[in-house]
Amino acid sequence: MNSLRERLQRWPRPWRIAAVLSLALYALYLVAGNVFLNTPLFDAVTDRSPEKFRMQTGPAVTLLPGHIVAWNVHVRGHVRHTVYELHARRASGRIAILPLFRREVRIPRIEASEVTADVDRVEALMPSPPPGDRGWTLRFDAIHSQSIQRGRFGKLVIAGDGRGTVGFLKQIKGGPSELFPSKLQFARAQVRYGDLALLEQAHIEADFSYPRHYRAQAPGLRKLGITQARLRIEARTLALKIDTGGGHTHLSTVPAQATLQADVGLARGELLPGSRAVWRLPLLAGVGATDRGMLSLQLDVAQDMRLQARLPRDPDTGSELDADLRIAGRTLPFERPEALIPRTSGEVRGRWEFESLNWISDLFVRKPWFQLDGGGLVQGDLRIRQGELDSGSTFEVPHADAVAEVMGNRIAGAAQARGRVDGDAGKRQMRLDVAMPRFEVAPAAEPRAIFVEGRALQLQMTGDSRLDRLRETLKARLRFKDARVPDLTTYNRYLPQRNVKLLGGGGSFDGDLELDGAGEVGSGRVSLRGRGVRLSMAGVEMRGDADLDARVRRADLERRIFDLDGSTVELKRMRLADAADARPWWARVDVRRGRIDAKPPFQVDADADIRMKDASLVLSLFSQRGDYPRWIIKLMDAGEVQAHGRLRWRKDALVLDGLEAENDRLSMRARMEIGDAHRRGDLYVRWGVLGVGVGLDGEQRQWHLANARQWYEGRPVLLD
Repeated sequence: MNSLRERLQRWPRPWRIAAVLSLALYALYLVAGNVFLNTPLFDAVTDRSPEKFRMQTGPAVTLLPGHIVAWNVHVRGHVRHTVYELHARRASGRIAILPLFRREVRIPRIEASEVTADVDRVEALMPSPPPGDRGWTLRFDAIHSQSIQRGRFGKLVIAGDGRGTVGFLKQIKGGPSELFPSKLQFARAQVRYGDLALLEQAHIEADFSYPRHYRAQAPGLRKLGITQARLRIEARTLALKIDTGGGHTHLSTVPAQATLQADVGLARGELLPGSRAVWRLPLLAGVGATDRGMLSLQLDVAQDMRLQARLPRDPDTGSELDADLRIAGRTLPFERPEALIPRTSGEVRGRWEFESLNWISDLFVRKPWFQLDGGGLVQGDLRIRQGELDSGSTFEVPHADAVAEVMGNRIAGAAQARGRVDGDAGKRQMRLDVAMPRFEVAPAAEPRAIFVEGRALQLQMTGDSRLDRLRETLKARLRFKDARVPDLTTYNRYLPQRNVKLLGGGGSFDGDLELDGAGEVGSGRVSLRGRGVRLSMAGVEMRGDADLDARVRRADLERRIFDLDGSTVELKRMRLADAADARPWWARVDVRRGRIDAKPPFQVDADADIRMKDASLVLSLFSQRGDYPRWIIKLMDAGEVQAHGRLRWRKDALVLDGLEAENDRLSMRARMEIGDAHRRGDLYVRWGVLGVGVGLDGEQRQWHLANARQWYEGRPVLLD
């Protein structure tokens, strides 16, 4: 010690002062730097926007200026919809001093050990700052680790012996970013997707980078369009087990002697020529997951991409698959994968016994109004030319349970489905014919309340043979005849039952409807023929036959409004229960203008012309026959009546307004509302100079013998 002091004293005095100052500054740095790293001061600096970025460490030490060693390093960041978390047991690095003077934090190299990474996509959005160059620049030339343990990207997990180097640059506050040439390697890795193991003993190498750019130039998945990458995989793969024996399909994997080999390159959104992947995957599928054989998948890239899939025929199940597809070009549309369809040509031939056929309807319809339930055989021979099914392509489901929901009704039955593509180039059409030898109809909300039973239903679907346009252009036609309606009282659910109620009867039902891909009716005709109908309306009971011929045409797609113009209702051989002679009565309603508003609560409006055998039914709705003046009773059954009026029908009310009826001897004006809880209305009847008015409110009637016409005209209308 004395020797060291003597040597220092022999130094020139300026040197001694410089040495002392240097030691003092170093001591101050040791104290200040280590206090800063191990107190809340460090958190206050690094966590200034904790919702965007947060870094936490355990013990940390700095012995040399700019050099830091920290343990239990945890970093969490949130960028738009992506949240990432990085953890390392130990990390060390050095901050370059000079770049700080140009607002750049540069760390030439970081060494980290026992690293894990987790990346998730979340609903919460962290807005990006506007583009600019006003922020500090963070530059990490090389973050290196010889012990990467796990990487998780959503449900995809890679775990094993990993190592790698990643470097990047990012200017904060909306500045550009850059990914330097980076490399990751895993040995003896396992790859999982959720609970499903995909690869074992995998050797994975990945090289990747992208140039400096602002976020607006390549946001989200578009960043893959400027990325250069290469992925090499050699792995032992597992057998895929798809057990459909339970209530839900269960996916799992089991050990097998199979392999995956891949060497795929990507440059600015294009696969590199020479890229290749071969995946041999044992497949166990069906009830109990029976062995179906070895599924071979192969990708080859030259000037175009070629994708092949082959599953040899299984003699026990008859399952087989042979697909050979070519995709023009090498560009991958990451944001719109469906853009690959118009570039695809080739053939797909296969035969498979599925335990669930629900997926088939998704290929054709935009909404799940039609589906094939249960299991069944599917066989097809599809020829594809530039994303379009070529003429001669066929598709068949020999037996399945089919369900279609149309206008709130559920149509179900065993079915056969056959599809075919016909036509010349540019005019090809796909056609799928579904035949139900027997079917049943019930309300969609009450599938067991069957009210129609029929035979020979035909559902024909046609659409553009271009696969990416099929669902958007699909049209369907639904036809059946002479379906049996065993009990008309099932229609009471649609009526205001306290005052309008079906008491009995049966009939038959015809339908011919044109539908779109969402199952909405475009136009069509529905005919209901009721026989032995017994009906109670406003306390008046009648019986006879009734025919409804409804012609519908969609008038407003968004508002679900349909025209009813041209529809008719006929009442035949009707007899009023309180008529003394019980002579048959008839009427015909022709809808001049009408519409259905199909949105809840469902409403029908119509302007109609009406022909009636006589006026007895209308008069009976307001009062009993014997209550009227004698001159009206004499005229009730005298002569055919021509009338017109307005009608509105909702489930809770039936409203008739503006009814004007005439024959050679009698003139009537009437309005009436028949609801679940009440009925009310006004009636005016005139014969020559004689006239009478009746005001109805529930069971109360008010008779007007003087100034009856003025009274009626002063009453409020029911329909504006």
